[in-house]
Amino acid sequence: MDARELRRLKPELDSFLDRYAPLFGRPENHEHARQFVQGLLLGGERRNIENIAEQVERGEVRTLQKFIAQGVWEGHDVLAELRRDVCKCWGNEDAVLNVDETGFPKKGTKSVGVKRQYAGTLGRTDNCQVAVFVNYATRRGHVLLDRRLFLPEEWAADRERRQEAGVPENVVFRTKPELALEMVQNAVDEGLPFRWVGGDSLYGDSPKFVQGVRALGKWYVLDTSRDARVWTSQPRLQPLGAGSRGGRPRTRVRAEQKPQSVGEVIEQIPSAAWKRMSVGDGSQGPRFYEYAELTVWFSEEGSPAAEPERLLVRRSLGQEAEIKVQRSNAPPAIPLTKLAQVGGGRWTIEEDFQCGKGECGLDEYETRGWQGWHHHTALSMLALWFLARQKERLGEKRATNDRARGSRAAASPAGRPPLGRRRNPGLVGLATGT
Repeated sequence: MDARELRRLKPELDSFLDRYAPLFGRPENHEHARQFVQGLLLGGERRNIENIAEQVERGEVRTLQKFIAQGVWEGHDVLAELRRDVCKCWGNEDAVLNVDETGFPKKGTKSVGVKRQYAGTLGRTDNCQVAVFVNYATRRGHVLLDRRLFLPEEWAADRERRQEAGVPENVVFRTKPELALEMVQNAVDEGLPFRWVGGDSLYGDSPKFVQGVRALGKWYVLDTSRDARVWTSQPRLQPLGAGSRGGRPRTRVRAEQKPQSVGEVIEQIPSAAWKRMSVGDGSQGPRFYEYAELTVWFSEEGSPAAEPERLLVRRSLGQEAEIKVQRSNAPPAIPLTKLAQVGGGRWTIEEDFQCGKGECGLDEYETRGWQGWHHHTALSMLALWFLARQKERLGEKRATNDRARGSRAAASPAGRPPLGRRRNPGLVGLATGT
């Protein structure tokens, strides 16, 4: 977004930020928050604090650095208010919470949680921080709702590094599926309406995550790996008690027959079982795939799940067919087309990552500490929510105007340029008060 676009939207931005201003504590912090969000939306070569201070009126580098790294305000309070606002504007009982992680490349060893680790968004192992996010997806739009910084085990166990980076005492090591489940649980506790949970195989292959989502009463469509083990018919269970040949007594439920891998099950699917269907519109029109569905019992930590699930196998239509496998606990009454649409909608969180980093500076922080990371990402997600609301508002306005113009639309003047990241060498100062 360039300065002209932001100046046009200044009244909307001021009104939007009025809702959040009290959460930043002292009155001077209200102005710092407005300055920082404006700087994130303005874009430029890099949205670090120095550049933001240069672009906004009355911006001071040291003051903004202190506001981000040491400010006495809580990022989780800002995001809790953001979720209430999302619920008010977009709340829908059929919404989807998608979970995914993203990487933030970093140099050195001082940034909190940094190490050489794999990041899916980077597509490689690199020196980076990794965080788990959750987004909210409805027909009206989608936006990031919450995040958790992943703290590797060696970081969690290193008291000196923790103190230097300001990691709170109550923060302990949590796996990425555990962090994701914590955010899903939090959304339920806050009363956010949603029915579905989506995610890749990191979460679909985690017994703790799928069991936790089931316990919350939610349905999921999650990727699963071809190495996952399943039974294609209800397994017979070995009785608990004395083991065979005088061995240890059985204390865990075990099946009498061994499970198969999902890859082996896929190879047995007959050709007549595949159905072609659309999973929604893409940039070039409807996206079609072929689907096959089976009922299976998943092996969860060696024991069969108590209830059967639906195994969805998706095959692309290209000459070299790509296979994707998903699992769902949705009841049989829910049509396969619905599961395909939910499972095919995980692109929304990937797009939120792209928009958050490209248009709202989600990854352009230079703070190393725990508090600074959480402050920066909270403000970036706030900017992303403002952008999502403006895109919806302007999109609705354009659609209404197009319908009114009818056949004269082709002769009408060009409309407002799309919102997005744009470089403009002639940036102007912006007022920060309401």
